[in-house]
Amino acid sequence: MIITNRLYLASDDLLDAPSSFGYSGDALLQHRIQQLLECRLADTAWWFMNLYSWCSTYYIRDLKDKMYNHWVITPLYDINDLYQNAQCFHNAQCFHNGPEVSNKKSKKAKRNLKKNDKLQITTQFLFGHHMPPYYSVLNHELMNKYLMHLFNPKAPTAKVLRMHKEIIEHEREMFDHWLSNLWEENLKNRRLNSIPFIESYIKSACNFSNDYIKSHYGGTYSSKMKIDYNIIDDVEVTKIEMIYCKSIQTGTNRTIINLPMKIDIENVESKISFKDGVFNPPQKVPFVEDECCRVLSKEHSIDVNICLSSMKSIMNLEKPNSLWIIPVNVDIDTDECKTVYVGGALGTGHFSQQEKSWYYLRKELKKKFKNVLPNEIIQNNNNNYNYDEWMLKVNDVNGIDKSFNLLVRNKPHGILQIKSLNTPGVLMPKIEYQPEFGFEKISEEQLVEYWLDTNFRCPKTKLGLVSVQHNMDLMQVKWTIEEIKSISSTSKDQIYLQRLYITIDKLTQLDKGEYVLLHNPKKPFHVDVYQSSTYGGFNLVNMYLVLQQTEVSDSLVWNPIDWQILCPIHNYFKVAPCMFRPNFDNLDINIISEQVTKFNKDRKAKEDYEIALLLRKKKRKLEKNKIKRKLNRENDILYNIKNNMK
Repeated sequence: MIITNRLYLASDDLLDAPSSFGYSGDALLQHRIQQLLECRLADTAWWFMNLYSWCSTYYIRDLKDKMYNHWVITPLYDINDLYQNAQCFHNAQCFHNGPEVSNKKSKKAKRNLKKNDKLQITTQFLFGHHMPPYYSVLNHELMNKYLMHLFNPKAPTAKVLRMHKEIIEHEREMFDHWLSNLWEENLKNRRLNSIPFIESYIKSACNFSNDYIKSHYGGTYSSKMKIDYNIIDDVEVTKIEMIYCKSIQTGTNRTIINLPMKIDIENVESKISFKDGVFNPPQKVPFVEDECCRVLSKEHSIDVNICLSSMKSIMNLEKPNSLWIIPVNVDIDTDECKTVYVGGALGTGHFSQQEKSWYYLRKELKKKFKNVLPNEIIQNNNNNYNYDEWMLKVNDVNGIDKSFNLLVRNKPHGILQIKSLNTPGVLMPKIEYQPEFGFEKISEEQLVEYWLDTNFRCPKTKLGLVSVQHNMDLMQVKWTIEEIKSISSTSKDQIYLQRLYITIDKLTQLDKGEYVLLHNPKKPFHVDVYQSSTYGGFNLVNMYLVLQQTEVSDSLVWNPIDWQILCPIHNYFKVAPCMFRPNFDNLDINIISEQVTKFNKDRKAKEDYEIALLLRKKKRKLEKNKIKRKLNRENDILYNIKNNMK
């Protein structure tokens, strides 16, 4: 633990304070804050001034003392952090700077306060009720420059911060260590919280999905084959490509996506929440009965017609708790031409608490931000799908090329207007379980989901990533994600494309008939193929409903904060992501460097000691086992000698 005049450890000691209204110390301060919040519609200016004067008198120490004493008042008694913990701030500039206000300026502060007596409550709060125990190595001036650098890495401030690079990285490391411990102690339980209106929404969706499956796939089925994605196919594939050919037909209802360009946390009335969602049953028709798809398939000589939801399910088998049914129809026309129809994935109800929130937001985002525009010419009011032609091309070791013509059906989310350009866009939710600290890093599972949802709709599709707090309040919007490109550039896409190829290759070998693909989450890299049979078999729906009742696991692994993404709280409170509160003193680079070096040296010595201790224990255990084996051998020899003597 580093304790210097730059990184201050917050003590829990209390200063002596006079009693008031039956309260004292910590309780008195909390009582004052509660009065402030309750009376903000009454004489707000008087209460705010009274609170500030009281805190300044009894709890704000002279900043000069901080330079000589390695003890600082707790965040609850720091005027800046007091405002944050009380979840409010004031428009007057004199109070916005908090500790920098001197007694000489108190009269001017009162005059400004009378002019600006509006007390606002923010919609997002930095650190919330979990105030970090340290101050940053950066003062306010350097912290502002660092924020400018994060906003624009090409800004001239980069030269100033280059000499502090190692210290900033070390502070981020300390912040991650502190936040990871806080996650294990408290914050991880947020992922397990059950939200009543989401539970009701999922229950309605589950009932609709189960009723649909019962009505359309309630017959008897027999096992046809098993697809094992762990086993490499007989023919080793060198490269698989998914080539976009053209858009055959677009949805008739044009929609535009209106996402908020900027989240204003100062304006309470502008807060956007997703707490009023109601499940609306869709008009669902089996894919094989889509007449538009059948006509387009015949006109363009398509081998396999497939829904985007099925492609995503087949390719992303790592997705946890993935229980789904995919209907498949194999049709052969009079010209002996075989066509495969792979319908949309059916699966609802087998969700963790996180997945329930994600499913709910996925549906509600489109209701909130999509606006339907009137069309000049409408060809078909009942058809609002996009039909795109793709080619799945496979190169074998022997140099023989194999390809499938695919018709991918997907539902458009709308048009994004970016810099006066109209580009197709897709809305994807991202739930933040640590919103008071920043934007969580995107996990590998989320990244694959975003890549599948954007890349296979249309190569030019833009992602509107809507970041929502775990209480269903909007946090911010991120327009593009550069990490998505890394999947294709690093050849990670070959894993997912190979699964698609294996599945399509198996399905095209089936005879004419009706089939169902079933994915059991207990066997994530296996898919069972069942054929509809009129001569007896088992009820597939009953099997599906039994699997739906199996236990669902929740991931509680900590997800670090992305220090490169600025959120509204960071811009407003002037604190960079993964950094502590700015220090009020000038930065002494030499002292901090010495402390950091000493800390790293002590930590390395501690790690070496622990490793040596483990090796010593291992050595002792090996010696004990060696002695034990020797005694066993001697006992065996003695036993044999005694038997021979008899």
